[in-house]
Amino acid sequence: MPLPILLTGVTGGLGATILHHLLHTHALPPSTLIATSRSSSNKPHFESQGLHFRLADYARPETLLTAFEGIGDLLFISSSERDNATRLVQHRNVVEAAKARGVGRVWYVSLALGGFENGSRAAVMQAHIATEEMLKSSGLDFITLRAGSYSEAFPLFLNWYPSSKTILLPNLTPSVAEGKAAWTSRDELGEGMAALLAKGLAADPSIIPRTDRKIILLTGPVAEPFSALVEAINRGRGTEVRIEFLEPGAWVEAQANDDKGGKGVAWFRSRLLWLQGLADGDCEVVNPALEVLLGRRPETGSRAVERLVRAEEGYTWHQNHVGPRK
Repeated sequence: MPLPILLTGVTGGLGATILHHLLHTHALPPSTLIATSRSSSNKPHFESQGLHFRLADYARPETLLTAFEGIGDLLFISSSERDNATRLVQHRNVVEAAKARGVGRVWYVSLALGGFENGSRAAVMQAHIATEEMLKSSGLDFITLRAGSYSEAFPLFLNWYPSSKTILLPNLTPSVAEGKAAWTSRDELGEGMAALLAKGLAADPSIIPRTDRKIILLTGPVAEPFSALVEAINRGRGTEVRIEFLEPGAWVEAQANDDKGGKGVAWFRSRLLWLQGLADGDCEVVNPALEVLLGRRPETGSRAVERLVRAEEGYTWHQNHVGPRK
């Protein structure tokens, strides 16, 4: 009998989608899957579906050592902790526990900033790059799944709300409005990742991990600029939202002073670095692996945005609401 697959992050959107497709698209027996959470209160929810459940808290290494016993494949979705130093401590706990327990293969969900390269300066990507380095140095068998920027998170990227009349962007060189990204549906990412977990690298011989970080790049089918997303909002809602530019310092101040989600100066300063990366091409690499796994052309970012705002007039993204200003 093959060893079970252990899934982290299944209480979040991507992890829940992966679990759904493992059960319903690939018909894996629930008894071959182990769902985890840092809270035992989630145990009844998963066990009612026939799944095994184990407590796994990235901040408590002893729970990881217990959870990772006898595991074939480990889906390692990154910590939700926003502080990079804390996140990396938690990620090291995961890698060390996987090594100690002899996990067969780790599937680490990273981001596609920089494509197959490691040059992105965005803070969030720096944490992913450091974790990939941990895995490379550990001697574990691992695959890095670098995921394209979520189409569904366009309100976060544009700092758009349903009441917005304008989209403020920093005046960067090159223009961030025309900086392209291979926007990728989170739902389709979950479907593709489930195919890899269910079938392994035998899913398709054309999908070969690249570089010493064993990267599989999962992106949408075309790189599109922010301006295309704004046009999609207007088509879907019948609005005339426009893009306006401010100098970077003024942009940070204006956004932090008037943000409905309560995001503060530090958050927008960090976002400014990400936007400069996008303007410089961090997010524009397109790769066909997701299309191969889905067996169809993935949805483009602009199509997804138009669909979302047509279906839900008050569409938001939970990361818009990140708490009090700092």
